[in-house]
Amino acid sequence: MNLYEKLENLIPGMKITYMNMPDKLKGLTCRGEIYLNTNLINYYHTTPILAEEIAHHLTSNGDITNYKNINSMKQEVLARRYAHRLVIPLHKLIECYELGIWGDIYEMCMHLEIDRSYFNKVIEEYKRIYGLEVTHNGYLIRFEPLEIIKI
Repeated sequence: MNLYEKLENLIPGMKITYMNMPDKLKGLTCRGEIYLNTNLINYYHTTPILAEEIAHHLTSNGDITNYKNINSMKQEVLARRYAHRLVIPLHKLIECYELGIWGDIYEMCMHLEIDRSYFNKVIEEYKRIYGLEVTHNGYLIRFEPLEIIKI
């Protein structure tokens, strides 16, 4: 089962609809339904957007489209961080290391089923959350420089 299918299964019965949207709008969650932009480039772009919309469904409340509202921004950040953990949890980084593909960004992204820009966004967010390094399941994960060390 690929990542997109695993995400779909997180919320059984959730309807996912593809529709034309303005280019800046990649996805939208409204009334228990997820809408994804048909203009998304490919699977590797669509999967993180689906994860974020699922995260909005699970964590957001009300209309959060007004980004000038501090509560809306907090909910947006919360959903984005939740999506990052859905798509690239720390154990998936360790899995890349154990598979011997750590350091080859292309291979890691293929394995994680994401594009390179999303990978970089998640790493930057993890630096904001954890600092420059974190220990997880017997490994030291450094975000700058990007490396993993078994401890």
